[in-house]
This record gives sequence, structure tokens and C-alpha cells, in this order.
Amino acid sequence: MATSQDHCITLQGSAAIIHEYLKYSSHSIIFQRGIYPASDFLPMDYNGVPMMVSRDPRIKEYIDLIMEQVHDLIMKRMITKVTMCIVTVESKEVVERWDFNIQPTYDGEQGEEPAVPKALKKIQSEIRDVMRQIVATISFLPCLDQRCTFDIMLHTVGEVFEANPTMIKQFREEDMASIEIEGAQTIGLKQFSTGLQTVDTKVVYRVTDP
Repeated sequence: MATSQDHCITLQGSAAIIHEYLKYSSHSIIFQRGIYPASDFLPMDYNGVPMMVSRDPRIKEYIDLIMEQVHDLIMKRMITKVTMCIVTVESKEVVERWDFNIQPTYDGEQGEEPAVPKALKKIQSEIRDVMRQIVATISFLPCLDQRCTFDIMLHTVGEVFEANPTMIKQFREEDMASIEIEGAQTIGLKQFSTGLQTVDTKVVYRVTDP
């Protein structure tokens, strides 16, 4: 977890906090939703909450690569949302998605001054509440009745590929219509704020016939 002064998180610290939250959330979601066998995961403690993290090097490398870009884009103020899509292997249909909206709350053009100074312990407490909700989603989300995989999308602003030339080789542009879910239900989880950014988490899922 990022370090901070008593009541002031820097932009670097805020980016690191959000980076860690999204990384562990991604691992938790693919475990909770049964995307891969439970035997592929190892228990780990994140911010006082027991989590399951993939031990598959390919999965870890993919998630780490994405989250490194998220950290960089937060620092450049060029990202507004991260979306994890649960996609059927056969038809490539998006049956569930997790939206992590990242909204700035800082003062000043450089984004270095928190609108409301916030202690790290308070931020950690808010993150724990959200993580517990993510872990508990298995109790209300419908079972995935097809074999699925996952993909992570970054919603950006500005000339991202010009500002980050290496991203051209690692990412592709997507049409937002490709991740819409017909007849979907949306559930919002708790928010957390670093003082510089607010992260709002929602899960959108296809309602199955009774």
C-alpha cells in the first residue's frame, strides 16, 4: 500500500492505492466467478481482507501489465474507467462486466492537492468495505452456465496512443457497444476515495431466465 503523510495523499500515492485495489479486485473476481479452477489460486491478505490470487504466471503477468498502465494513466490524468468483462469462450459474448469508475476530486491543474485531505487509515477502511462486498458477490450473482474467460478494458481521454507509444503494441481500440449486455441488472457497491480520486465500483450482469 502506498505511503502518505498523516492527512495528505499525493497523486503518486493515490495512483498506487488504486493500482493495488484494481489488481486484487481482478484476481478476486475471476476466483469468485469460477473463471479458472480454485486450485489455480493461492490465499493472500490484502488490506486486512483474505483474498484469493491466481498463481498462473500468464494471468498474473496480464493483470500486472494492465494495472501498470492504469497507474501511468492516472498519473497523466488520462483514464476515467476500468472495465473487467466476463466473456463466453465459444460465442465471445459479454455476460457480465465490472465497471470501476475513477473520478478526480483534486484541486489545481496538476492534480496534486486533495479537495479534502484524507488519512490513509480512513482510505484503507473504505477499501476493506468494498473488497468484502466483492468477495460476497457470489451470494447474489447468477452462476455462469458457460465456460468463460475475461478481458480488461481501459476507458481513456485525450490522445492516449500519442502520449504512450508503447501501448499501440499492447492494446487495441474497442467499440463500447461490444460490451453492452442486453436486459442487464446493475448493482452498485460502496465507493472509496483517496482524497484525489473517487473509485465507484459496479457490477453489470445478464439476468438469466428463472
